[in-house]
Amino acid sequence: MILAHPEIEKSIGNKIISEQFANKKNTEVRHLNKLYPNFKINVKAEQTALLKADTIIFQFPLFWYSTPAILKEWIDQVFLYGFAFGADSYNLKNKKLIVSFTIGSPIKDYPKEIVQKITFPFRGLAKYCKMEYQSELFCNDINGYTSEAKENAILNAGNHSQQLFELINDK
Repeated sequence: MILAHPEIEKSIGNKIISEQFANKKNTEVRHLNKLYPNFKINVKAEQTALLKADTIIFQFPLFWYSTPAILKEWIDQVFLYGFAFGADSYNLKNKKLIVSFTIGSPIKDYPKEIVQKITFPFRGLAKYCKMEYQSELFCNDINGYTSEAKENAILNAGNHSQQLFELINDK
């Protein structure tokens, strides 16, 4: 799991999802904001981690219909020509890609066509690098402004985490 969240300790959804994922057998969570708070990414270490994985999950909170900045920077630095694509160097070929994200807003704000636009860059990345785009999975109402909303967010995140495990185990 490639986790991008600048304030994970304040998070409800991404914190629960990533912690539950980290506790599963044969999983690794690479928290980009903790590993690279200055955005100086160790490209070799990240490429090595990707080579070990069968399934790559991008996990993040949705920020203005996009990813946190560090995930975009990470992709730009790690998915390089000669490693991820080109020159017959498709090192991630046939690896599975899942996009998993949380949204604070209600589901009505994110109809299918909006989700398709959000995930379009990831689908393109997978295709260009000859990876297998598996799915996107998102959960909404992940905010905790009131105690009731926080309980709902915890429940939603737990359900999301379970769906993510089922998705991985089905592949």
